[in-house]
Amino acid sequence: MSKIMCGPIKAINLGVENFSDGLIRQGEESVQVAWRPPADARLVSKLRDMEGGVLERKTDAANQKAFDIMMNAEPVFTGIHKAKEVVPGFRDNLILHAGPPIAWERMIGAQKKGVIGGVLHEKLAKNEKDALGMIEAGEIEIGSANDYFIVGAGAGIVTASMMLNVSRDRQSGVEGYCPPFEGRVGLAVWGVYNEEVEENLGIIERIFAPAISETLDKCGGIDVKSIMNRGMQMGDDMHTRQTAAGLILVNELVPMMLKTGLDYQTVQYCIEQLTSTERWFHPLALSASMSMIRMIKGMEYATVVTSLVQNGVETGIKMSCTGEKWYLAPAPRFVGQYFSTQWGPDDAVPFMGDSTIAEECGMGAFAGAAAPGVMRLRGGGWREGIRQSEELKRISVGVNHNAPLPLLDFTGPGMAIDVRKVITTGIAPLCHGGIISKNGGQIGAGAARFPIENHKKALDAYFEKYGDELHD
Repeated sequence: MSKIMCGPIKAINLGVENFSDGLIRQGEESVQVAWRPPADARLVSKLRDMEGGVLERKTDAANQKAFDIMMNAEPVFTGIHKAKEVVPGFRDNLILHAGPPIAWERMIGAQKKGVIGGVLHEKLAKNEKDALGMIEAGEIEIGSANDYFIVGAGAGIVTASMMLNVSRDRQSGVEGYCPPFEGRVGLAVWGVYNEEVEENLGIIERIFAPAISETLDKCGGIDVKSIMNRGMQMGDDMHTRQTAAGLILVNELVPMMLKTGLDYQTVQYCIEQLTSTERWFHPLALSASMSMIRMIKGMEYATVVTSLVQNGVETGIKMSCTGEKWYLAPAPRFVGQYFSTQWGPDDAVPFMGDSTIAEECGMGAFAGAAAPGVMRLRGGGWREGIRQSEELKRISVGVNHNAPLPLLDFTGPGMAIDVRKVITTGIAPLCHGGIISKNGGQIGAGAARFPIENHKKALDAYFEKYGDELHD
């Protein structure tokens, strides 16, 4: 015993990671075993019954096909246009929000304020009281942005005349949409509406969007995926941090604008809009991610997660093989850092927003090793980033080798969440994101671990659909 206590320690740690971290920080050797009990013994038993059978082979092949489609996708930034001009079926009285569909009565305050703001922005009502009356009377249609292939970041408010980034896959023509970043105060993300927000939305519509669209029209668009992959090699996780990607975008876009023949004031305004926040690239990456994910929706036998969104009350997922069907569970809460000591967990809403599509495409938390700076929000660093990325690879169909990360020995992060692996490993998806105030606006950033319950529901639906093939 004395030799053990006095000599160098070589530990294998199973369980709480802090024990292993403490030893490493003291210069001792420790290996953390990445293990959790399976999430559901009944479902794991069914999956074991599949082993080596026709159904397993079909599902593996479908998941590999979905992964290959995502790997080979070529999302291109083609312009910024009004929602009703580019999104099929968008109606003048339709207001969209982030997360799965939810009744007005159950909606949290921050999203309710955003919906009312959307009604006022569309001039459908003269004041908040009239807007509320129209909503309660059913004259305003409220829906999930995700159901329209729009990524509703934060509150996710989208109206008919609001502008959307449009990303189109170069090969298939499939599009994804997301409102451009308005800044630290705005309607789409933060659910805030006032005279300042209205003025900014007007300038985006009249000046910024037409100038960018004209530039991209004349120059053939911008390859968004290559910027995302380069950004992850330069310290971005592409969810909480997009600093490098934003600079790459400006580097590509500004010379194009100068060649387009736009007047000096317009170019100056566009540059100011692009550089006034390090987060402008964020919604562009989200629209590109939607174009990638949209291509694998409805793929028979595939158990890849195609939606992972939340409205501050519930988290909803969709699975490729069951199309647009929702599987729901309670929305999680963030663990992270608040921007001021005046704020804390009681000031924040549970997770709200669709930007977790970044994780579906192998970014965000899956790329934790790319962004040690983001890991600091939870008291971590590069070691925790590596561990997090390696853990989340275990629930992924494959590795995104388009983004070789230095801290992963130039392999990539995991990509394409497999519902089956979530159940067998007991590892729920982890997502990075912003902490949103109950009153609207961002008050912090961190990460949230999602419930497994909706993944269980999705896998039950898979067996209900394909169960007859289990013993073929």
